[in-house]
Amino acid sequence: MIVAAVVVLWAVLFVIFMILGRKRKNAERSFIESNKDKALLHLYCRKIKIDGQKLSSLPHITGQNLQQIAALPSGKHTLEGIFQSTELAGMKTRNVESEKLSFELSLEAGHSYTAAMYFYSSEERKEYYKGNVGKVIAEIPLSLLPESANPKAYVIVYQED
Repeated sequence: MIVAAVVVLWAVLFVIFMILGRKRKNAERSFIESNKDKALLHLYCRKIKIDGQKLSSLPHITGQNLQQIAALPSGKHTLEGIFQSTELAGMKTRNVESEKLSFELSLEAGHSYTAAMYFYSSEERKEYYKGNVGKVIAEIPLSLLPESANPKAYVIVYQED
């Protein structure tokens, strides 16, 4: 009986999460389509401010990978936030985050950008992915805590298209 109850509960939750995932995917697609005339910035960070404004006061949506997608006009923008990533250290997984960073970006309408923390420089990533990483807009080297398996990390902003 217990096994049957767990299986039924799992199946119900699976269906609910599939529906929610589909809705998020459709909402993201619609948001991108309606903001083709703006620069779309995919942000993998928290406590985000753009040009001194909280993200909640700007047109944005949560994407299907739980990133924040902001639609911004062309021009220079100041981005502020705490970037996060996950590292594998042996058999353990650790969440790693940066200090609060602030830097300027120059964005063009009609393009899509990604800002995230990586444990390899853009050159190392370019070699590994054989050049399929996009155009580097900004790269900020970071120093991580001594207990981190990776002593260095980078916040890199790529132009995806």
